[in-house]
Amino acid sequence: MRGLILSAVIAAFFGVFVLLLPAVSLSVTVQEVASELECPCDCPLVLEDCNMSCGLEWKDQIGEQIKAGKTKEEIVGAFIAKYGDACRITPAKRIRGKFYQYTRGFDTGEWVLLAGGAAVWLLALFFGVFLLVRRFSKKKGGEKRG
Repeated sequence: MRGLILSAVIAAFFGVFVLLLPAVSLSVTVQEVASELECPCDCPLVLEDCNMSCGLEWKDQIGEQIKAGKTKEEIVGAFIAKYGDACRITPAKRIRGKFYQYTRGFDTGEWVLLAGGAAVWLLALFFGVFLLVRRFSKKKGGEKRG
C-alpha cells in the first residue's frame, strides 16, 4: 500500500513539474532571424536595427520564408547561399553596428565631451591608484623600521 501511495505522490509531483515548465515557443520571428544577418546597405548596422529600404526588403523576404514554414537555420542558410558569407553577422560586425547605431548622431562637440570625460576618468583612476600605492608603501616602510 505504501509503495502505491509513494508512486502516486511521485507521479503527481512530476505532473505538476511538467505543467510548471515554461512553454517553448517553436515559432521564429523576423527579429530573431534578422539578428543573425548584416544589413545589405552600406551602413554597418545589424539587419534587426536597420530601417532603410534595403533592410526592410530583406525583412520582408524573411517574413515570407517564415510564413512558408522554414526554420531560422534554413532562412539564414538561404540568405548566405544567395548573397554570400558577407551577409553573416560576426561578433566584430555586431559590436561595430551597435556602436554606430548609438553614436551616428554625434557631432564634434559630443565626441570632444566623450573623449574629455574618458580622459578625466582615466586620470582620476591612475591618480587614485598612485595614492593607494604610495600610502601602502609608506606603511610597509614604517613597519620595517619599528
